[in-house]
Amino acid sequence: MTTPGAGSTHPLVEHLHGIWAGERAKRATAQEALTEVQRELADVQRRFHDAEQSFLAADVRLSAVSDTIRQAEEFLGVDPPSCLQADSGERPNAPGPESSDSRADESGEPQQAAAQPGADAAAKPRSLEKLIIEALTDGLETPVSAIVSHAQLNRPGTTPRQITNCASRLQGKGKILIIGRGLYRLANKEPRR
Repeated sequence: MTTPGAGSTHPLVEHLHGIWAGERAKRATAQEALTEVQRELADVQRRFHDAEQSFLAADVRLSAVSDTIRQAEEFLGVDPPSCLQADSGERPNAPGPESSDSRADESGEPQQAAAQPGADAAAKPRSLEKLIIEALTDGLETPVSAIVSHAQLNRPGTTPRQITNCASRLQGKGKILIIGRGLYRLANKEPRR
């Protein structure tokens, strides 16, 4: 409030303007801090995504090499070395050697421990091969993480290693292609962008 003719501001209004200026400065400082934290968070999320993709790509490569070694050992009739058997314990979500369904057969089906009485054929889960191909049916380049998520959603308890092993077999059969680091697509479809 100004007094008539004086052109000066009331001390209370001047005090409130001072508080307003201080709060405005605090808000600007908080906004700068928030913007910086948002940038850091985006960088951490990007680095996490890159690390996850690197891990999944390495897992696919390791699975492919493991499959090749296993096939060579079967062909040559030799026992597998203990270093390859110990490898599965170092990987996340890998079942231990005592698990009866720790290995999938060649079709990607888990080994059945015992038949369930009264279970009909319609309740049988889809094969990993079908689930992997289903995850790739849109024709887009699909990350391994999406394939693993899709397969585990439809077949809980399936390990990422089983899924990537099956994907490696499909790639070997020419049904799917590895496009880049952890990216797959169907072999008979051109990528859509």
